[in-house]
Amino acid sequence: MVSKIEFMKITILHNKTCNIWQTTKGVIETILKEKGLSAEIEEIVVANDVEAKERHFAGSPQVLIDGEDIDLMAQKVTNYHESGCRFYIWKDKLHEGPPKEMLEEAILNPHTYL
Repeated sequence: MVSKIEFMKITILHNKTCNIWQTTKGVIETILKEKGLSAEIEEIVVANDVEAKERHFAGSPQVLIDGEDIDLMAQKVTNYHESGCRFYIWKDKLHEGPPKEMLEEAILNPHTYL
């Protein structure tokens, strides 16, 4: 049972060329609905390398929950650029975009999944 989840803000950063963010947003909305949760979902388009550096953009889509990237691997990124899709490794498998299980764990356990 889910308990004590306060209001959260989910931010999806993406570029103009990688459309995986749309699928990711749909999965997030499904999880929220299935679990009876609500959250503010913000979409931010990263338009250039300057914005990528300012936002510490680790590739599209980048999902933040209350400002924290759901993927620890993002902390290792030091070369920020706006182009390209981002791959995620979850349970030793490579995924185009964050898999539902990863998103669900991050949403249900904000601030403790890291």
